Amino acid sequence: MSSRARVVCACIAAAAVIACGGQPAGEAPLPTAPPLPTPTPAPTPVDPLVVLAESGRVMEALESFHFRLDHSEGFTALMPNLSLVQAEGDVVKPDGMSVDLSGGAGGFAIKSGFITSGDDSFMLNPLTGRWDPSPREASPLDFFDPQRGISSMMTDVESPVLTVEGRVYSIEGHLPAEALSPLIGPTLDGARVSVELTIAVGSHHLERAVFVGAVKAGEIEGTVRTITLSGFDDPVVIEAPR
Repeated sequence: MSSRARVVCACIAAAAVIACGGQPAGEAPLPTAPPLPTPTPAPTPVDPLVVLAESGRVMEALESFHFRLDHSEGFTALMPNLSLVQAEGDVVKPDGMSVDLSGGAGGFAIKSGFITSGDDSFMLNPLTGRWDPSPREASPLDFFDPQRGISSMMTDVESPVLTVEGRVYSIEGHLPAEALSPLIGPTLDGARVSVELTIAVGSHHLERAVFVGAVKAGEIEGTVRTITLSGFDDPVVIEAPR
């Protein structure tokens, strides 16, 4: 075979290999395109109103819980010359509550408390340190109903904005001051506070609520109240003091 014929045969053979999807022997494989990534579905947005409604239902259904109310700025004015700085205690359905209080009266720091169990009510006399029988309506905290206040205020949050932070929902918004009246008593007409709620994902327990703003006469504008909740449905027994 002549040299010209050999060249023609080689070209025909190479064309046949390529046409069949192969490649000449001894050459590197042709690069292939990487597979397209599988698109990840966007997460479904969480509706803050649904979270608030469910948390309110869960908190209302609790049989017991522990709470603590703190003021990092300012105080709650209970009445002229009487202020509340901290309250901590337990709530047990249907009618049990034990609360320790600290605050000020006439420029002096005071500690007090009250216990309700069934039809019995007692108040810790800050002067004598004794528990005295006392009608509930005679207490400066006769309005104090943490369970009603915490569960009902969830439906009053205005313009809520929700973010998910690990195991909790964080919801920011505003709240009419009267929504806090079961916790702090009568409030100023038309007052509003900013609020940040921390709600557990899954259980929907309200774990913390921070309120910023003055809602009662005599309070500073930057008053900051924080309610911390725990011990959900823990077994608690409220008994009359001995």
